[in-house]
This record gives sequence, structure tokens and C-alpha cells, in this order.
Amino acid sequence: MSVNSYSNKASVGLLVICSEDMDRLAAFYTALGLSFVKHSHPPCGEHYSTVDGACVFEICQRRQGQPATTDVFFGLNVSSVDDAVEAGISHGGNLIRPPEDTEWGRTAVILDLDGHRVMLREPR
Repeated sequence: MSVNSYSNKASVGLLVICSEDMDRLAAFYTALGLSFVKHSHPPCGEHYSTVDGACVFEICQRRQGQPATTDVFFGLNVSSVDDAVEAGISHGGNLIRPPEDTEWGRTAVILDLDGHRVMLREPR
């Protein structure tokens, strides 16, 4: 299958990131507009979870010896990129790429508290 081919046969259903301080990271993403519920079940144990359509986003506590998930680059759709950037920075995030209008809508890239790169996108 070509990289430029798109298929409706699959969709993202789960994204899990691990954090040194999952409570603090959940507060960061809550400031960006997500709502979390605390759950507990294997393999993560206690963790934060939010559901958007068919995708579940979870924040788990990183265990000693567990590899970091900071190589992951993912995006969040937000109602206002500028407001989300401001909220992210005020909650300890770092701006990687300032807000700009692109062919995909208004976007920016921030670094969360653990070093995950997150594209914020305000769809047109």
C-alpha cells in the first residue's frame, strides 16, 4: 500500500503516554480542554483516561525501567490554538512552533511537561 493511500478500514482507537507525574500531566491536558476520569485496570493500573469519538487517550504513571514515550508526536484538535498555547505555557509547557495558519487550519506545536511533542490544531 502506498504511503499516500488512505483507507477507511482502520482508525486510531488508543493512544497511551506515560508520565513521571501523571496527576500533573493530566492537569496540563485538562488546561488544554480535555476531561479525564481516573481508572484502574491492567496493565497500567491507576491512570487517567478520556474518550473522543472512537479514540481513547490515556496517561499512565511511568514505572521504573519503563521506556519513555516522549518519541511519540501526536496532535489534539482544539477550539482555539492561541488559547490552548497560552494555557499550555501557563501550565509549564514549552512552545516549539508558534501558532500559524496552514493548509490544515491554525496549528502550533508545544512540548508537554514530560517532553511529548503535541501539535495543536484548530480546524477550519
